[in-house]
Amino acid sequence: MALRPELLTKRIFRSGQLVPLDGMYGDLWGSFLPLLQGETFPSHREMGESKWTYKGSLGMGLPEERKRASFIRQVKER
Repeated sequence: MALRPELLTKRIFRSGQLVPLDGMYGDLWGSFLPLLQGETFPSHREMGESKWTYKGSLGMGLPEERKRASFIRQVKER
């Protein structure tokens, strides 16, 4: 069963849980991060544990540094 993005907008994720779908996620403190499927939701730098919600797809793609980190992680897994 595929995940439907429209259902993800209503779901709340906690720091430490696995990211279910590539996309932009926002936390309760106003931070937004592009996250990839399989990564874990981070804690907020100053506020600690947080709750995250799905904000939308990565229509414009990832920032360059995230692309490199993803590529390096894939190479290490091989």
